[in-house]
Amino acid sequence: MMKTGMVLEGGAMRGMYTAGVTDVLCENEVWVDGVLGVSAGVTFGVNYKSRQVGRTIRYNKKYCGNLGPVPLCRASPAWWKWMAVAT
Repeated sequence: MMKTGMVLEGGAMRGMYTAGVTDVLCENEVWVDGVLGVSAGVTFGVNYKSRQVGRTIRYNKKYCGNLGPVPLCRASPAWWKWMAVAT
């Protein structure tokens, strides 16, 4: 029998699109045998394999203002614009 796999890209906020796709795959019970991810893609792959639908957006909304030691004024304007749309 042929096995299937999925490769997930990194890129922080770009990965939010990937998270949406993996959520839809979970909701429709589409499963693959293995997942390989790079950077943020690793996290999204873990969410997929553990079948935690919605976890990515839930945690991004919860911690979106928590930039740790980086002052808020140094955050990318494009990032803030995206978060305004996502929340």
